[in-house]
Amino acid sequence: MIYISFFVTFIGLVIPLINSFSHENLARTNYLLKCLLNLLITMGGIILIFKYVYKLPLYSSTASPFDFKFTMKFLIAGVIIEVILGLLEHFFHIFRIFEIKAIRAIRPRTFVKASLFSLLVFIGVFLYLSSYWATDIFGELYPRGILYPEQIIYNLTQPMEGADQQFFLSFLSGPLLKSIMSLFVSFPILLIMLNSTFSGPFSKKVVSRASIGITSILSIILIVLAGINIDAVGFYRYFTSSSDFIEKNYVSPNQTKISFPKKKRNLIYIYVESLESSNIDKLEGGQLSENLLPGLTNLAKEGINFSDTNKQVGGAHQFSGTGWTIAGMVAQTAGLPLKVPTAENNYGQSSKNKFLPGATTLNDILEKEGYQQTILMGSDATFGGRRAYFSQHGDVKIDDYLTAKKDKRIPKDYHVWWGYEDSKLFDFAQDDLTTLSASDKPFNLTMLTANMHFPDGYPEKKMPQKYGEQYANVINYNDTQIVDFVNWVKKQPFYDNTTIIIHGDHLSMDQDFYTSQNVPVDKRRTFNLILNAPIKNKNINDKQRMFGTFDMFPTTLAAIGAKIDGDRLGLGTNLFSNKATIPEKYGFDKVNDELALTSKFYNDKFILNKK
Repeated sequence: MIYISFFVTFIGLVIPLINSFSHENLARTNYLLKCLLNLLITMGGIILIFKYVYKLPLYSSTASPFDFKFTMKFLIAGVIIEVILGLLEHFFHIFRIFEIKAIRAIRPRTFVKASLFSLLVFIGVFLYLSSYWATDIFGELYPRGILYPEQIIYNLTQPMEGADQQFFLSFLSGPLLKSIMSLFVSFPILLIMLNSTFSGPFSKKVVSRASIGITSILSIILIVLAGINIDAVGFYRYFTSSSDFIEKNYVSPNQTKISFPKKKRNLIYIYVESLESSNIDKLEGGQLSENLLPGLTNLAKEGINFSDTNKQVGGAHQFSGTGWTIAGMVAQTAGLPLKVPTAENNYGQSSKNKFLPGATTLNDILEKEGYQQTILMGSDATFGGRRAYFSQHGDVKIDDYLTAKKDKRIPKDYHVWWGYEDSKLFDFAQDDLTTLSASDKPFNLTMLTANMHFPDGYPEKKMPQKYGEQYANVINYNDTQIVDFVNWVKKQPFYDNTTIIIHGDHLSMDQDFYTSQNVPVDKRRTFNLILNAPIKNKNINDKQRMFGTFDMFPTTLAAIGAKIDGDRLGLGTNLFSNKATIPEKYGFDKVNDELALTSKFYNDKFILNKK
């Protein structure tokens, strides 16, 4: 709203200014130009004060002119800037530097030149701001806080149905609006600079050339910075380099003997949006000063948590191709990263192709073993290709936001956040489990939460306000919701023969929260917890492990009692075994760099399903 108000005010000055200038009305042009410069300097000063003095964003989901504290801070900042400008004008006459002495008639050539260089400004600002928007929205935060090529290309080529409206609004009110503002700012200024003689010491020719030169240099700098931010070199390497790493290290489930117990165990697999072990206090193995996950920390003491440290709780490293929801799901169910679709197969968006048709997944294996399978989520499963992936592998029943409306679990016009909130998700899960457990067949219920999604999470009405930051409260309340659900499951007759796995889908994209908590990006890990697994070996190597989410593929099968010859599937290693994982064998950087490259083997075998 702040930027929109500024934009409307600015337009209210620009249109009369251009009109006055085109009619060569010197007095009125100088007056409006002075007002415009005053507005730009004041707004710029307010932004700097908010950033470096208040240390607050001027635009955010919580900033509102209707908030008294925010309004007072905004007014105080504005008054400070105006007082400084008033003193500078009184003693040094700073605005006289920009006073126009003569106006030259606007020629078509000059108009075109001003338009083209204003467009260059727009492109520079748009690319720069969009690069940061993209890294915030899509960016894999670990290890370098940059955007991997496959992630942005994948997301931009997949269905956007079901996406939270805030996702789109953040782009419209961020990069797009600000870039349009820069266009409207630069055009009148350039038009005036190219057609005026100023009172200052410089000639019209010097002013004109300097204006074009400065505009060009600044725009090129912004474009270069945008390229650095999205790792343009990485994009180039991705499309020009190839790796045989996946081919050399992939173990096919179809060529591996997997033996299930006579009495098959049930599985409840909970993908928790953005769940990190980093949210636990440092004493227990996390990165915060206060534990936001006390319930899960206590549960970890009765279950199994694979940790990257020697402390109670740790987690998995995040590798290239595993850092967004569907990619995290593919990693944990197929032991593979998710890579850019090919021209021949767009991951099941058309009836002619399927989502990773050459991959054998956890759900495929469980289907052959006679499992009933349901995936429950409070969002539209179409988003990101989730519907295609789960419906095409293992004949999984989709129980999503659209299903809830169809089955009248929620009203047809009900919509919060990405669909419906997690409190409803856990209630509906109880219903689904009651139905699934009534059959004599084993079941696999997969769940996906949403409350902790970027930005700031979803604050449910019953959520306690324990902390000063909304995201901290959402994390803490999600902890309570998960533990309450697990406690309900424990009381059910099917629990004795059921394994529960709780795992983060990926690291949180809410970078600002972890930066404010002084959490190093290279110390963040996804959370994992396995409860009620039939593991008799007490000498499990669960500490000081280096592993990725793709290691959960064979580990999940082992957690429900399956025996895997060689203890490896996909790129994953059964963490209950004593076998080294691929990251432990090669090191994090080697594995991450190799997975960030394109792979002909991956394209041919998994995407195109070539025999």
